[in-house]
Formats: sequence, structure tokens, C-alpha cells
Amino acid sequence: MKKNGAMYVYVMLAMCGLVGTAVGICSGTAGLFYSHMSKDLGISSGSISLMYTITALSSAFSGLLIPVILRNEKMLKPLIIAGSLLCCGGTLLLSMTSSIWLMYLISIIRGAGAGLLSFVLATTVINNWFYARNGLMVSIAMAFSGLPGVLLSNIITNVILSQGWRTGYVFVTGVMLVFCAPALLLPVKLRPQSAGLQPYGYEDYLKYREENKDKVVYTANSGHIEIFSVEMISILLFTIFVAIIAAMMQHLPSLGLSLGFTAGVGALMSSMASTANIVSKLMYGTLVDKMGGHKTSTLCACINVIAVVLMLTVHTPAVMIASAFLFGFSFANSSTAISVLTRETFGMENYTRVYPIMSFALAAANALAVTLFGMLYDAAGSYNPALILCLVLQTGVILLVLNLLRRKDRQAA
Repeated sequence: MKKNGAMYVYVMLAMCGLVGTAVGICSGTAGLFYSHMSKDLGISSGSISLMYTITALSSAFSGLLIPVILRNEKMLKPLIIAGSLLCCGGTLLLSMTSSIWLMYLISIIRGAGAGLLSFVLATTVINNWFYARNGLMVSIAMAFSGLPGVLLSNIITNVILSQGWRTGYVFVTGVMLVFCAPALLLPVKLRPQSAGLQPYGYEDYLKYREENKDKVVYTANSGHIEIFSVEMISILLFTIFVAIIAAMMQHLPSLGLSLGFTAGVGALMSSMASTANIVSKLMYGTLVDKMGGHKTSTLCACINVIAVVLMLTVHTPAVMIASAFLFGFSFANSSTAISVLTRETFGMENYTRVYPIMSFALAAANALAVTLFGMLYDAAGSYNPALILCLVLQTGVILLVLNLLRRKDRQAA
């Protein structure tokens, strides 16, 4: 950061703001509105909550377009403007309609905008600008997917209760615009070379490459990837598994109620998991630059296993609240780890080809899993089957990561 170091700060401010808009606010605060909309409009909660699934799937599809759009580096700013207009404009439109079908259509618009602004764009830009401390920078940006929910949920809820859900959406639109402002107003470029700079840590990167010519570092061995390779299938399964596990977050308040606890305990479980969402991503970013993505992901998965075992066996309010916090460490794997493992496995040359696929799989699996866990509860009258499924999938996550690490070590040997 010797020459024009402010540009690196601008990049992080912009990417954190976009992730905060697309994920932290657009998705993270969506559930605050549903019960109020359902009551006011006389529409079932299931029909209203379907908006979340539509938004998530639309976001997943639009994220696939980013590598194509960014083949022209000059398209970065137009892409940000378009995504901001769709996401913020769609949110404002929700305050003006009473038709559930129009809400579904608007959810497609919001999702398309969110997909253009979220993880695929943010991680692509950060990877271009930061070679050193890359894991930490990605984690900081990813933390903004949970930060708005923790900081703004009570404020948004109070606006809804005092002014109504329509005013709530107007307020949220204003907050989104504030978060988008750095990316819209600052001179952010897709690559540092376009600003006359080199990636942060570039000199150390060149030195490492020279000393480790037999290893793959930030670039791939070839310009193509094998769709059915062990690495590709492993990363895809890892993504699907962690996406399903993360969906249990939506059911933590209901889990507390199903065990006979008060709504306050359920709400505190959700709050603790949201706090861990941020803490785990920052922890991941600190550790990954020292331990690597594979070991750090394994650590997060083991913490989640402990949480699930406690939820299955010790049903006291204090333990369940603590378990919810530990459960929140799964979010590091369902966000930051996917980016880091994709980069470490396939190299920077193939990152923009592989990560959008993983991002799509993440969003689709997570959206469908929210409904799946609800169906499992309806069938069993308990969340135990859902928790057991999380335990099985988390075991699979650990095995997949360890196998990827073994293959990486073998390749470097």
C-alpha cells in the first residue's frame, strides 16, 4: 500500500457495502416483514415467505452472469449501478403493492440486483486487489453479510411496529442506498493495474512463486477445468452440504419453542447465531492466512458438530443459547470458505469460472433447505431429524476437506 494506498481502502469499503446491501439487508432482514405483511394483507405466511426463496434463486441465477459481464473491465461501474437500481428499486416497489403476485415479480427483480452485487462480484474484485492477507479481506467483506442483521434488526422492527411495514421497506431502501454509496461514488476499478497499481502483496507473491515453482499459487496449471474431477465434485458437495446446514439458522427460534422455551429464548438463540456469523468469518480470515483454508474449514466444522450434539442431548436454555452461538460458526464455511477453497484448489485463473457455479449451488441449496427442514419437523413433530441431518452433512464436510488437503499435499510433494 505504498502508492496511492487509499485505493485499497476504497475497494474494501465498496465491496463491504455491496455485500451488506445484497446479503446483509436484502436477505438478512427479509424475515422481519413477513408476519406483519401476512397479518395486514390477509395472505398466508407460507405464501409471503416464498418471496425469500424467489429472491434467493433469482440472485443465484444473476450471479452466473458476472464473469461474462466483467470480461470488459469497463463494465464494473455499470454493473454496480444496475445492481443497485434493481435491488434498491425493487425494495421500494414492495412498499407500494398489495398483490402477492406482484411481490413475487418484484422479488425476482430484487434478487437479480442482489446477485449482481453479492459474493461473486465482491470476491472477484478482492482477489484481484489483494494477494497478501486475501483470506482476511474476503472474510471482512463476508462479515457484512451478517453485520446489518445484527445492527439494524431492532431498528427496522421498531420502524415496522410504529410506522407499518410499507414505511419499513422505504427505510430499508434508504439504508441500502447508504451501503451502496461507496461503490457508486468511489473510483473503484476491477483490477489495480487499471489504477496504475499492483495487487497488495504482489512482490511477496512473486518471491513465493520463484521459490515454489512446482506449486500452484494464485494461478492454475491450465486454462481449463474438468467438470467431473474429484476436486470439482468435492467443492460442489462441500458447498451444498454447508448451504443446507446454514439453513437451520432460520429455524433456531422455532427449535427453541419446540423444546418448550419462551419466544425470548428462541430469539436470543437466533441473535447469538447471528453474532457468531460475524465472529466466525473474522476468525476464519485471521486463521486462513496462517493455517490455510482446509485446516480452518475443518476447525469450523468441528465446532458446529459440538453445537449440534449439544442441541440433541442437553435441553436447557443456557446450553441451547451457547449451542446456537457455536452453531453460527458454520457460516464461515458457507461463505468465506467456499471462496478460499475454490481459489486454493483451482487457482485465480479459474476462479471466475468455478466460483459463480458454487455461489449458485449455495443459494439454491440454502433456499430449498429452509423448506426441507420445515417439512422434516412437520413429519416428525421434532427438529431432531433436521439436527441429525446437519450432523451427518457436517461429518461429510470434514471428510471432503481432509480429502482435498490430502490431494493438495500429494500434488505439492
